[in-house]
Amino acid sequence: MSLLDTNPVIPTLILFAASLFMASLFVHKISFFRSVIDREVASRRFHAIDGLRGFLAIAVIVHHIGINHSYYLSGLWDLTPSRLNTFLGRSAVAMFFMITSFLFWGRAIASNGEIDARQFYISRIRRVVPMYFLASGLLVITALALTHFRITVGAKELLQQILAWLLFTIPGAPSINGLDKTYLINTVFWSLAFEWKFYLLLPLIAIFARRYVQWIFAVVSSMLIYAFSQTGLEWFFLFGCVTAVLVRVEWVSRVARHELASLLAIACLGAVLLWQPLVYSFAGASLLLVPFLIFASGNSVFSILTCRPARMLGLISYSIYLMHNWVLYLASRAINHFTPVANLTPVEYWLVGLMVVLATLFLSLLTYRFVEYPLLVGPRSQAKLDVKIAAN
Repeated sequence: MSLLDTNPVIPTLILFAASLFMASLFVHKISFFRSVIDREVASRRFHAIDGLRGFLAIAVIVHHIGINHSYYLSGLWDLTPSRLNTFLGRSAVAMFFMITSFLFWGRAIASNGEIDARQFYISRIRRVVPMYFLASGLLVITALALTHFRITVGAKELLQQILAWLLFTIPGAPSINGLDKTYLINTVFWSLAFEWKFYLLLPLIAIFARRYVQWIFAVVSSMLIYAFSQTGLEWFFLFGCVTAVLVRVEWVSRVARHELASLLAIACLGAVLLWQPLVYSFAGASLLLVPFLIFASGNSVFSILTCRPARMLGLISYSIYLMHNWVLYLASRAINHFTPVANLTPVEYWLVGLMVVLATLFLSLLTYRFVEYPLLVGPRSQAKLDVKIAAN
């Protein structure tokens, strides 16, 4: 029996609390991150979304910690019996998709449907690719190390396998060098393939972001998704676009920022947990649309989404998302070498999970600072920040 057949609420809360505590240390003790967060706070942004990203990233870690334990019991990497664990992972991925489409459809609306495709793709490459190449490169190196760097396939086949992973697994997610279940080294890359499909479509569909055709586009898209979608994931991209339209309706945004709307957001999340824990459906997307609209309108849910630790987690959320499964995989293999993970008590395994969370946050601190940020802002902004930090 998996430890998640029992109630995982308390361990889950502990992992979230530990993440916020560590993030608080980062933002208060490290001048670089303090300066970056200060700039975010002072800028015009969707501030609640910044903090939301952090909570979503931690939710995915907790989700995979649970699945990992079930894997060592059953040999299958699949959803656990825990409704909460399934909700945490799937709703987090769904909302990440909604954030993507919300932000970029909002830009399309602001530009009246005119997007500079060249500039858009350059910005996406600078934002997404460097950290992804690091994460996928670690997967490749890990697979080669676990096969003792003895090449067991042809050179062309090995190159094809590596390129498939470097290309966001869009060509597939093959085993590398004969390592069975290579995908377990990092199981999150599939979602980035969906993100890139949206990026590729955006310059083409942006013309429908104009005032008088966007609802026609939404209706047609709904019919296409209903008829042809095999996963239901497209609903979240569509509803993210719908949110970008609704937040620009003044009375909708005003109502969504009211304190009572915070309670409505929590209630809708609870409804997803109770009635749509698998999330990936029209009903799940419809229920998540309400809290996401409330957050996107600027409702911070009693300041939880805009507190500095949450912002800190949001800042490094992409690194958290890409690195946590690799850390979990290596930690589990190391422990299993000495004692079976399946034999750990619930307390022992959750302690392992805590160590994985903290190690992931520390590693993400480094990768954001030295991989994401330099290419994200460019050398000139980096130099300005360095001067500001030195002055402090």
